[in-house]
Amino acid sequence: MTNCNFPWRPPLAKDWAERLTEIEATLAEERAPDYSTVKTLANQQLGRREQLLVERLAKKLKKAALIDDAFAPMTIGLLGNRTLSYLPDPLAAAGLARGLSISSVEAPYDSVASFAFSPANCFAQSLDAVLVVLNESALASKRPLLDVSAEKEALADAEELFVALASAAKQKTGCPAIFATLPAALQVSSAELATPGSSARFRQRINLLLAEGAIEGKWLLWDQAALASRVGLENWLDPVRYHAAKIPFSLEMCPLAADNIASILAAMKGKSARGLILDLDNTLWGGVIGDDGLAGIKLGQNSPEGEAFVAFQNFVLGLRERGVVLAVCSKNTDEIAREPFREHSEMVIKEDHIAVFQANWSDKATNIKSIAETLSLGLESFVFIDDNAAERERVRQELPLVSTIEVGEDPSFYIERIAQSGQFDHLPLNTEDISRAESYGGRAAAAEIRAKIGNYDDYLTTLEMRMTISPFDDVGRARITQLINKSNQFNLTTRRYGEEDVRAIENDPDQLGWQVRLDDKFAQHGMIGVVIVRQDSKEWMIDTWLQSCRVLERGVEQRVMDSLFEEAAKAGVENIVAQYIPTDRNKMVSSFYSDMGFNVDSENDDGSVDYSCSVQDYEPHRTFIDVSLEK
Repeated sequence: MTNCNFPWRPPLAKDWAERLTEIEATLAEERAPDYSTVKTLANQQLGRREQLLVERLAKKLKKAALIDDAFAPMTIGLLGNRTLSYLPDPLAAAGLARGLSISSVEAPYDSVASFAFSPANCFAQSLDAVLVVLNESALASKRPLLDVSAEKEALADAEELFVALASAAKQKTGCPAIFATLPAALQVSSAELATPGSSARFRQRINLLLAEGAIEGKWLLWDQAALASRVGLENWLDPVRYHAAKIPFSLEMCPLAADNIASILAAMKGKSARGLILDLDNTLWGGVIGDDGLAGIKLGQNSPEGEAFVAFQNFVLGLRERGVVLAVCSKNTDEIAREPFREHSEMVIKEDHIAVFQANWSDKATNIKSIAETLSLGLESFVFIDDNAAERERVRQELPLVSTIEVGEDPSFYIERIAQSGQFDHLPLNTEDISRAESYGGRAAAAEIRAKIGNYDDYLTTLEMRMTISPFDDVGRARITQLINKSNQFNLTTRRYGEEDVRAIENDPDQLGWQVRLDDKFAQHGMIGVVIVRQDSKEWMIDTWLQSCRVLERGVEQRVMDSLFEEAAKAGVENIVAQYIPTDRNKMVSSFYSDMGFNVDSENDDGSVDYSCSVQDYEPHRTFIDVSLEK
């Protein structure tokens, strides 16, 4: 029996057991199993037995230290006033399905207060996040009904605890806190929310308080309340186990809770999807445009099916507003496929919303690979939506890294399946996130021009690129922090800093923090680079150099480096030193400093390389970018 809590996952494969046996045989040979094979095995509609087997596999992979480098490692602290010891195994399994290798460290039971308010550290190690799951009893003393002042005092006490826990997480473990919202209370009356002091009202206000803190960058959220509401409180909470063992949600819900949490962790690691690839016929509208014609397809028109497609299109545009790039992959004649976008009055998605439009008679796997290449994104960055089960299965077989969601054939369920999948989970949004879809669209347009212009210098000139380099500031702080903690490939040291660290750099006269933005005639790419430099009178040291892969091969890094050496020369600096610290994901920049003209000073035992370059001897690069350096 498969798990109906994961309807967006593909059905359990007939050869699932055989694939597991093959993976375990690979482990027995002391070899790391293939990343996509393990991820695919975990990301299916698992039954209870299969769930336990994946949990066991995750343990074996860690014990043997034979997990593929593509799995991003994360160590999570579990802290609460209820029992969380049932979460680590499901979390490890959920991590495999999302490309993560999750290890959990559980704090001693009910050590919340000591962690928040005393020097004691119940974790005693660095972590990637501390998940804090509290129930109402940890947040409030008795609140008499209708006593508004007592309710306000309880909320203030709760906020003080949240702030203390978030601060302790940062100071003691070097990571953010993730707070779980509180599930809704069982209501005695429909007037509960209008009754000061009631549990229902208090929990709702606590959740709003947590949301405001997340907006301000104080902590992150796991919306346990939304998940409990989705499955129903009677399914979420097991009263018998709650009172017997203080388990905050039923054991049957642990895999679902773990997957929900893992989607947040994936967002923290930059593993969320960035692109949505859409089929057309019976996916964006009902019917086949080539057979039924413009007047024959079902879209709006006050029909249930047509209205479902309109609702889905509105949902898709909502994703685009969050920075998700849209692409079309359809077996169709191109001109015919574009007709609804251009001429149908109830078509919500327009042609200019689509960054790459692939409508032809090639197989969809080939077209998806072409879309990925055009947008310079990895296959793992995409979600594919198609009503046709055979097409979904073929893409899964040929492109297992693409997340092909099991949307079914009824458009009424498309939104639910995609939203519940967590593939587009994200941290609190900023303006840079929102502009990302436009940026990718501009990249596609630039790629089209590049194909037409043979000379690369002429192509770069045609882009009319404009760069702005400015110091760290309040406005950019959230995006700066996001880039520092999400960028892996074009990141020379992969050092991670939080918002308070970034704020400290802003106010430190001995540190230089640059945020780099780029525009061209096709798009505003927003903030695409971060540089942090430790400054001494005669020598500067590059601590952090990272860049978005959206703007590779445009001369961006060369122009930023030129600007850095220009400023160093003005300050009388004699030398700039730097370091490359290798990881499993930043090999693409292993020769970055050598390519920039730096000399190798030492190659260290840990694989890192130290570089230096004389300011006097540095030779500027030829670039095609107008730059504005703000101070």
